[in-house]
Amino acid sequence: MKSKRLFMSFLVATTLICGAQTFAEGSLSFWNMPFVTQEVSPDYVKQWLQDVKVALPDYNVSDFFGPGDYGPQRQKFLLQASSGSPDVIEGLLEDVAVYVQKGDIEPLDSYFNNWPDKSQFEPATLKPATIGGHLWGIPYNTNARGLIYRKDILEKYHLSVPKTWDELISTAREITKLSDKKMYGLFLCTKVGDPRAPQEFISWYFQLSGGKPMFEVSGSTKKYLATVDQLEKILALYGKAFEGQYPAVDPAERGNGWPSEDPGYTSGKWAMAPEGTWLWGRRNGDPTAAQILDDSVVTALPEPSPGHPGTYLEVKYIMMNHYAADKDAAWKLIQFITSKDEMAGWDASSGGIPTRKDALDTPGFQGPVGHWVKMFAALIPSATAQSAINWGPVSDAELRAVNFVIYKQKSPHEAAVWLHDTVEGLLKSGQL
Repeated sequence: MKSKRLFMSFLVATTLICGAQTFAEGSLSFWNMPFVTQEVSPDYVKQWLQDVKVALPDYNVSDFFGPGDYGPQRQKFLLQASSGSPDVIEGLLEDVAVYVQKGDIEPLDSYFNNWPDKSQFEPATLKPATIGGHLWGIPYNTNARGLIYRKDILEKYHLSVPKTWDELISTAREITKLSDKKMYGLFLCTKVGDPRAPQEFISWYFQLSGGKPMFEVSGSTKKYLATVDQLEKILALYGKAFEGQYPAVDPAERGNGWPSEDPGYTSGKWAMAPEGTWLWGRRNGDPTAAQILDDSVVTALPEPSPGHPGTYLEVKYIMMNHYAADKDAAWKLIQFITSKDEMAGWDASSGGIPTRKDALDTPGFQGPVGHWVKMFAALIPSATAQSAINWGPVSDAELRAVNFVIYKQKSPHEAAVWLHDTVEGLLKSGQL
């Protein structure tokens, strides 16, 4: 009798264990920042969960999407990736580089190359995540910096859309003059620590470098490619923007960033600014902003002469945990997330540009918002992503150099030499 009870206990325990294993094998987890921080709406997340149940009926996809912001998400993933959880993770290009270095994500070449949809992805968004000859993430969201301008204002003053840096400054100065400083022609972010400011700075650099990166990265070796001459030209552009009786940029805005840039544009304080898709959200509940945005056009950033088309490219990726228990299932989840309809729904909800060409043709991108996003999407082929380094100290140095010039503490050449020496020092000290 005792033996029978032991046998039955063993049988029950075995059944429970097998059942638990079966459930675990049919479970998938996906960490991502936007679902937690409500960069996308809660209603969209609910719809996403319903859609994934239909698309992957054999799997239970968790409704826990991780710790939230990218910093905590990155730290926790690095600590627990070897446990196999989460199976799939979303993140920035900077995250891709860190996870590759730590061996925590799986190369996706074989999966992606056998996917019929691969031709739909914009090559410029795949290249940044190709490290050491392997593709480590599937892009789902991107953004390219462009010049937004008030079409109605340029028409009012009989001005042409600026195509060069010199034309940008002269056109902006003319708007400032003709409006008697009631409207300034341009805004540039110049605040140290502002996230938008270094993105604008490197956009100008990409035009001078022909789209080549500012840093060459090979394993743990990094080389600074920017020259003093290139940096001087960029810094001179900032200096000219604040000079003259009728300056292109309001001198009172020196040292300010995006919290001034965006509402200033949509309230009519300036007629041009380097911007991204997010500005569309300013129209909600604000008739003045809506009218201004309806009267606005997005075009490529003006270029130096000589120079090349170029701008800053932001890309976000979906990655597979190297330790995922069922990699084929994890890939199915990645395919779902980056499918035409799901990518379109996510990006339309958050204001991003889909990395798939066919996603822009879905209903969510029709009408005014679709036209808006497509103007920025047209800039992606000429955009370049930043190298995978620690950009914090570099960005700080770049904007300090900008402020040296706009406050006339150093000439553009002196500030360029200082900036170049500072970045080289950061490299030698291992801070990048």
